[in-house]
Amino acid sequence: MKRKTEKSSLVRLVDDDLDLLEGLTYMLEEEGWKVRTYPSAESFLELDDKNAPGCIVLDYIMPRITGVELQQILEKRGFKQPVLFLTAHADLDMAISVFRKGAENLLKKPVDPDEFLEAIQKAVERDRRQRENKQSAGRYAALSEREREVIRLVSEGLMNNQIAERLGLSERTVESHRFHAYQKIGVSTAKELKKFLEKAN
Repeated sequence: MKRKTEKSSLVRLVDDDLDLLEGLTYMLEEEGWKVRTYPSAESFLELDDKNAPGCIVLDYIMPRITGVELQQILEKRGFKQPVLFLTAHADLDMAISVFRKGAENLLKKPVDPDEFLEAIQKAVERDRRQRENKQSAGRYAALSEREREVIRLVSEGLMNNQIAERLGLSERTVESHRFHAYQKIGVSTAKELKKFLEKAN
């Protein structure tokens, strides 16, 4: 049974083991994922698009630039996608190290297919939530202070006339602020507004 995939998301695989890259690519594409492979950290840094949503899977030990070193470079360059590590020699110290540096997961080679696919799904889902929250925060920041006051009170369940009384405004003015705020943030109901505010704050 195929898992749900995010059609716009890209799974990047960075590993100097070409046979492993081929096998993982086949597995992921069978599940509907878009995949891009890189045989080295250098090729990834040269060719990948940091704005493409998805996740990044790194071999822990690679020649020249290791997976951990690449992870640190990605952070400095503004890559925000969740990072997963693959390693043939996992131990507790290694796990503590990569998780402290912000890794999403550490999987041991040979990787269990179900465990790997589940880890990819979770990483991509986290990336999607992070992007949605960032977009929501940006839209919220574009509101005027008065618009924020109005929608905050709407989310608390107050009617337009109650908000007008609370803020010392006319009901028509409250309706106008509410209408323009809804347009700016892309919602049309109080229920949608509540979900938006949860993401934006």
